[in-house]
Amino acid sequence: MMNETDRMDFEQAMGEEFAECLTPPLPFEDASAHECCEVIWKVLGNEVDPDRLAALSADDIAALAAGFGRYFEVEYPSVEQVRAAISQTLKRWPAVSI
Repeated sequence: MMNETDRMDFEQAMGEEFAECLTPPLPFEDASAHECCEVIWKVLGNEVDPDRLAALSADDIAALAAGFGRYFEVEYPSVEQVRAAISQTLKRWPAVSI
């Protein structure tokens, strides 16, 4: 279980990595770490942590790509881009139960 400070640090890292990996097609000027977290929470729920991120199914990853495309009103990022964002996030915040 993450404490509040760890949760905020993880979410910042996750948002930064998704913004970096999904631009383009996400517009660089609009894809802030917070906006990216908003999309992730909308698709996966508010309880996203490293373990949850590491355990995403192919359907979850496709849903994230679609969610980002719809939210930013752009072409969907590729599944490979979403996988890269997950990988980069987990390099910064490794899952502990996997």
